[in-house]
Amino acid sequence: MQLVLDDDSDIPLPLDEPTRAAWLVQWGRAELDGGVERLQKRLAQCFATSLVECLDADLRPPSPAQLKYATDLARKLGVSLPAEVIRYRGETMEFIDRHAEALRTTRRELPSEG
Repeated sequence: MQLVLDDDSDIPLPLDEPTRAAWLVQWGRAELDGGVERLQKRLAQCFATSLVECLDADLRPPSPAQLKYATDLARKLGVSLPAEVIRYRGETMEFIDRHAEALRTTRRELPSEG
C-alpha cells in the first residue's frame, strides 16, 4: 500500500502482514455490500485526522482555547489577527506571547476605580 502525493512521488505505507490481511478482508466486505465509496470516505477521514498528528507541532492547527484567546487579545487590543495565526499553532503561540504582555501593560496603565 502506498500514499500517492502527486504523479511523481509516493510514500510506501509499511503495513505488517496481519494489518494488510485485515485490510484486504475489509475491502472485500465493502465490495460485496456495495460500500466501497463509504469505506473510501471513512479511510480519507481517518487519514486526514492522522496526518495532522504527523505535522511538526508548530504547523498543527491551534486548539480552540488558543484560538479563542488570540481572538480575544486581538479584539481587546484592536489589532488584526493574521491568517497564519488562525492556521498554525506556532503562529498562534507567538501572537499570544507578543500581545498578552501588551494587554497586561494596558490594564496596569488604566486608572483604578476608587
